[in-house]
Amino acid sequence: MDDLLTIPRPALRARGPELGPAIAIGLVVAALFVLSALAMRTPDTVSLSVDNPTDWRAAVSVRPADADGFTGLGAVDRSSSLEFLEVPDQGGTWVVRFSYAGRSTEVEVTRDQLREDGWSIAVPSALAEELTDAGVPESVGASSGD
Repeated sequence: MDDLLTIPRPALRARGPELGPAIAIGLVVAALFVLSALAMRTPDTVSLSVDNPTDWRAAVSVRPADADGFTGLGAVDRSSSLEFLEVPDQGGTWVVRFSYAGRSTEVEVTRDQLREDGWSIAVPSALAEELTDAGVPESVGASSGD
């Protein structure tokens, strides 16, 4: 009889993933998230209250004095007020445009003046005069139930 002495081979272990590269990649990704969060700062915003004493609905838009494009805020019904929340700050000088039926009036006002007025502005009577002169009929209905 052959008595062979066999030495059992050690079981092969599967090697786990190396932790070093995984940790390095994780740190790089975390750093990228932090940098992108710092780079994507949201603009400063204010709440702007608009009073419309006219008999026409008025669309309201704003822009900085040194820019061409307006940001539309919305429309204020006739004989009512509306507060626009989170309006992007337009800088030191704002241009506010009020319009209806193809007619518009622009008002230039400083940020300091708006702040002194409690971030409130009224639709100017110049818009009502222009609409009257053009024969534009008054808006129908209002938020007050007219």
